[in-house]
Amino acid sequence: MKRKLTDRAVKTLKTKEKPYRSPDGGNLYLLVKPNGSKLWRYDCAIHGNRITLSFGEYPSVTLAEARELHGVAIKNIAKGIDPRTNNTDDPLDNPFSFFAKDTINRQQLTERTALKKIQTMDKYLFKVLDTIPLKDITAIHLLNLIQPVADAGKKETAKRLATYCSQTFITLMRMQLITNNPAESISKLLPKLDEPINFIHITDINDFTALIKGADTYGGDFAVRAALQLMPLVFLRPKNIRFLKWEHIDFEKKLITYPAEEMKMTRAHKVPLSEQAIQIIESMKPITGAQELVFSTAIGKGKQMSENTLNVAIARIKHPATGEKLGKGFMTSHGFRHSASTFLNELRFDADAIEIQLAHLDKDRIRRTYNKAELLTERTLMMQSWADYLDGLKRGGDVVPIHKYKS
Repeated sequence: MKRKLTDRAVKTLKTKEKPYRSPDGGNLYLLVKPNGSKLWRYDCAIHGNRITLSFGEYPSVTLAEARELHGVAIKNIAKGIDPRTNNTDDPLDNPFSFFAKDTINRQQLTERTALKKIQTMDKYLFKVLDTIPLKDITAIHLLNLIQPVADAGKKETAKRLATYCSQTFITLMRMQLITNNPAESISKLLPKLDEPINFIHITDINDFTALIKGADTYGGDFAVRAALQLMPLVFLRPKNIRFLKWEHIDFEKKLITYPAEEMKMTRAHKVPLSEQAIQIIESMKPITGAQELVFSTAIGKGKQMSENTLNVAIARIKHPATGEKLGKGFMTSHGFRHSASTFLNELRFDADAIEIQLAHLDKDRIRRTYNKAELLTERTLMMQSWADYLDGLKRGGDVVPIHKYKS
């Protein structure tokens, strides 16, 4: 049987106004709905009756798993067995991964979050735990798998794994398939998380001036330089810069709109663009305009920058006065957000406009306080004023925002 889908193709399927099918072969297909859900379906016939089998939702059920279920169904039908009949005498015959994925699927997470959870568990847990009968899994089994993750310096990952395991066993207890949760105390046995450290950022206006002037003369990859120039103008999270897509940008409205699934707070985020920001983005059109991402480097050939690319580039920026590299410890890519917040508050821009621009305000607070525009008019004026302010810093002259928004 010739298969048509690939993991990448499944992941990148776009929604349309109406549901549509993306076939894989042998009447197995993905039903893609307007709300973004992707459902595995298999059209077949048993005893002369046409039926449609459901194999679950992607990514909780991967392409490989859907094909495996498809194969089992085909074999059962060939034997005259109705594939809708559950022939498993004991649900606990299913492996740990079956219930872990089922638990995640019940949480109604975004596709990206669900996939990330499954991938993390698959990397550290499934291979071993799937070989152990569910009733025989003990706290020692779990600790032997999770403790090495913490010992390797991945304490947060270890804590998350302990939580995912506990959630899975709680599902089993609610189904009355087991009577105790072996993961209940695992997180307490793991090392405590390190105290959070603020991202290195600049609070001195002279240092910030040196940084933005140095970014303009950065001698590395053109896309990296453009990203460095844009960051202080929009103060987005570095990931949102690295994954910025052309489809996100409305040049006519001078607006970037990030869909909810790409934001930390899982809500759509609008970013007004100053004239200076538009100019920087447009400079990338001849280079990456035919690609998906705005800031893909020449080496990356259409792929996003690596997580550390921008931090390394910042360290290599040369101080305009001394010609020396800024080096590590001067600023981080994430630090632009903290610096911008500091300076904008000092300039007495509206505090809520700043927080919304940083995508910090929670959805309920915005709904209670603001209209659907989310202070878009105020933020548009603020962002242009901020860009003018930065230009003034670089000129070394008047640095008072020309159009400063006053609350």
